[in-house]
Amino acid sequence: MSLLMNFQRSMSRAPVLRGVSSTIRRFAPRSFSTQEDGPQHGLKLQPSQSRVSSYFPISSDSTFATDYPLSEGNMSNIVVYSGDTLRDMLGDREMSSTDDAFNELASEFVRVLDKGPGVLVIKDCFSDHDLLDEVTEAFNDIIKVESEGKTAGDHFSGAGNNSRIWNSQEKLAIERPDLYVPYYNNKLLSAVSLAWLGPFYQMTSQVNSSHPGSAAQDPHCDYHLGFRPDELVVEYASHIHSMSQYLTLQGAIAHVDMPIESGPTTFLPYSQNFERNYLTWRDEKFKEYYRQRNCQLPLEKGDAVFFNPGLIHAAGDNLSENVDRLANLVQVNSCFGVPMETVDRYRISLAVYPELLRITKEVGHGDPSCVREALMSTAQGNSFPTNLDRDVPGGSTPPPSMYDRVYEGLMMKWDVDEMKEQLDIHMRLRDTH
Repeated sequence: MSLLMNFQRSMSRAPVLRGVSSTIRRFAPRSFSTQEDGPQHGLKLQPSQSRVSSYFPISSDSTFATDYPLSEGNMSNIVVYSGDTLRDMLGDREMSSTDDAFNELASEFVRVLDKGPGVLVIKDCFSDHDLLDEVTEAFNDIIKVESEGKTAGDHFSGAGNNSRIWNSQEKLAIERPDLYVPYYNNKLLSAVSLAWLGPFYQMTSQVNSSHPGSAAQDPHCDYHLGFRPDELVVEYASHIHSMSQYLTLQGAIAHVDMPIESGPTTFLPYSQNFERNYLTWRDEKFKEYYRQRNCQLPLEKGDAVFFNPGLIHAAGDNLSENVDRLANLVQVNSCFGVPMETVDRYRISLAVYPELLRITKEVGHGDPSCVREALMSTAQGNSFPTNLDRDVPGGSTPPPSMYDRVYEGLMMKWDVDEMKEQLDIHMRLRDTH
């Protein structure tokens, strides 16, 4: 059958859903454009090009079950898989390029996450509910201990609305290794991670328990570029906007049943394909557009949702009376997101600081911009990774980086001893214990 006939045939059918009942919303926006031609690949995206007020929808996509034959179908343009079916398909074999079943599944996952709707749900991904309940109890114990005498910061949500465990992975491993190993020894969690990121991915996770009455998040994209202000995001060329989404995978494991009224995550399917998605979501007009067009699915205990980090999404309002919407939010990272060599940037920043300060005074007349290029090669400019219990973000603004601290020292004309003291504080904030 020709591609055209395939396309015409698929467009004549409504989406099919097997084994899941829900109202299906067929259409979701995929991309925005301006009146003018978009930027060429690799060029900078200018702020004037990045506001939804000058955009208009140019297409809408539908998700069809026939496009993803290993799925159970779709709900609201979100592809839904059966955990039992996938476990039977994969068996106990090693998941690698030599296994045909895994190759078939991985290829389909990538199609969903890349140019498809960008989000998928695996029903009963965590099928051992007794284990899940024990892990939930361990998480609640950690929340109780950590909540004594402090209010944890959060990103995209006001402090106090939620109970948050930053770095829940390490904390569970230290407190309950007997639960940690079987919990993370999950074939389907690994299957999605391997499909999107390849071998030796690095897992991180944070628990979020949203209490009844907690407000929805603003729509946003996730790490990396999603955690940067617009004025910095525009400094990254368009190809980096595309590349960023291939370095991480976002997911959420439902530890309790999450009916719609409890506010499970809302999504804008296909929005990872917006040309300027990382520069769009803060615009107030876009937020209103998002409120009108987002999709939301109820989840049951043991379900897991996985999505492209470039997909625009937001946790919903918890309008329930008694549901603490507890999820373990996994962020899986590519093993390639690190330099090849180990460099002690704290050490070399202190070593060259006197020279940076001298040039700032003598050449820059107090303006550190005259040594910006040398500083960028020296100090860590990324705020992450860090310990978000101690190094608390300010809303969606990341905590200061080493680069920020040294630049501040040059502006304030700190001497070497003061710079060392400030960098010592900076490093201690990033330690996990």
